[in-house]
Amino acid sequence: FWEEGSTPQLKIQFNKPGPTALECLNPQKALAGCDPKFRLYYSDNTEGMDVEGMFPIINESDPAAINPNGPGSDDDASAMAVGDGSLPVFLFAGWIFPVVFLVGYVSTKQRDRFHLDLDLNEPEEILEGESPSDGDTLVDSYSARVITLSALYVAQGVPWGFITVTMVTFLAAEGADAGDLAFLLTLGTLPWSFKFLWGPVIDRFQIPELGRRRPWILVAQTGMVALLITMLLVPDLTNNISLLGGLFFVYNVFTALQDVSTDALAVDVLQSHEFERVNSYMFTAKSLGGVIGGAGLGTIIGTVGIRGAFLIQIPILLVIMMVPLFMRERPGEKRFPWDEGEAIMAEDEAGLPSVGGTDFGVTPDAVLEDQSNDDADGARDFGVILSNIKTAFSVRSAQLGIVVSLVISLAFILIPILPLLFLQELGWSQEEFNATKGGIILVVTMLGAMAGGELGRRFGGKTMLMFAALGASLTTLTWGMFDSMWSEGWFMMLVWMIHTFLWSIVSICAYSLMMRVTWAEVGGTQFTGYMAMMNLSAIIGYQLAPIFAARYDYQTIFYIAAMLETFVILAALFIDPSETRRTLGQDPLVVE
Repeated sequence: FWEEGSTPQLKIQFNKPGPTALECLNPQKALAGCDPKFRLYYSDNTEGMDVEGMFPIINESDPAAINPNGPGSDDDASAMAVGDGSLPVFLFAGWIFPVVFLVGYVSTKQRDRFHLDLDLNEPEEILEGESPSDGDTLVDSYSARVITLSALYVAQGVPWGFITVTMVTFLAAEGADAGDLAFLLTLGTLPWSFKFLWGPVIDRFQIPELGRRRPWILVAQTGMVALLITMLLVPDLTNNISLLGGLFFVYNVFTALQDVSTDALAVDVLQSHEFERVNSYMFTAKSLGGVIGGAGLGTIIGTVGIRGAFLIQIPILLVIMMVPLFMRERPGEKRFPWDEGEAIMAEDEAGLPSVGGTDFGVTPDAVLEDQSNDDADGARDFGVILSNIKTAFSVRSAQLGIVVSLVISLAFILIPILPLLFLQELGWSQEEFNATKGGIILVVTMLGAMAGGELGRRFGGKTMLMFAALGASLTTLTWGMFDSMWSEGWFMMLVWMIHTFLWSIVSICAYSLMMRVTWAEVGGTQFTGYMAMMNLSAIIGYQLAPIFAARYDYQTIFYIAAMLETFVILAALFIDPSETRRTLGQDPLVVE
């Protein structure tokens, strides 16, 4: 205690061996400057009441050690740790290892039955990575497709990295519990789970002379910039998680609209042999945006503050907005309303109009009806669109795609848990965690995405999805089993990187598999529906996180996540990637 007006002095002696030269090679310690530290937190009291602080030093590994300050309130306990319940590892191994044998049996003895030998060769007349045309629009230029789609995915990655890395880590360092983090992640992800509602809208209302998807992309990016400016005008933003979550919700409504429009654009213009490779480029671009929003903003947030982090995102999005502003989807389209020109509709051999790069081939009755109901302004009848959606999902593999999408992200229960483990239990600093998750881990994510694209092209996306998901599950199981190694930074980094690499392959191959079972006639709706259900799966995972955190210890939560990661294997097992093409009498995503 000290008197008002006096200058208190607090002397602390703390003995701990400094890091060795070998320990300094650990990326975690290198990022932190590799010097010993002792942190002391003090909360100023402005209510005129006495402030008392006690700093006991106890050995946490000693079961008899007792904190003389007591356990604290229930809220404090929930903010600083997970539950103490545990389940034996053999319960989960009893599920995972039979899945291992199943995958091995199917991939060696039943490849034809489970459609693992899909022909992924490129057309002989088209050289790898080239377009049959040298034009400057998306439908006839491979480089234009890659640059445009990648740039748009960078714009999606920036807010994703900012929310899931910078904001979550910032709040965890401020003492937020798993429930607070799950709340923010849920509101930020919710618009993505219902983004399929945008699909019929963007398929219904179009301005062909400006591009089928481009106007919607520009509307979405304008909304994103407007919401960032709105956040800057709100006082005390960081002290109101509810308001912050609400603003993130609206912000992600526009981000989801851009995602829907971009995915529909990809379905329109990509050639069938480009799926795995270009999807890997798009996913890598999103990860690059995540590096900017995560490691970039997370590293400088201590200097620029939370408002500065919001402000920096505005010029980034404005620069990216220049790409769709000046690109054209098809020959003859206008860049601006005052330009001259109109969309040129190609015709197939039967004389039926095809939009962009989509070859309708043998056109079902639903397509004929759809084309007869097109308005002069490019709008389509909602009844026809809904009928086509029903037709698209009548295919069994398309229905199984729904199951894949709903289970693929259940293991995201780890995302709100990891900041608590690293910051509150293992003692990592906010800067260390941001630099790791938003930097090194995202670089590994990009490498995994690139590898997934190439491996998917060579061995088949479904095959690689199954093997990568199995490897990720075994990695997560190992992560939980070796909890005695968690204090070793090199171990945590290594296992985290391996798991990230493998799950990136899973994601890329899942996106490509969903494209293969998508019918391009309603591609803006069907593929978006799959992506929306993947985000709904993530929300379910986020909501399960505080439930498991309140009951089980970290080790058991890792076991649960490992089991959940095997669900996508079982869901994808019976999908026939070519069934949509055979059933509907067309290759839905082939450029003429």
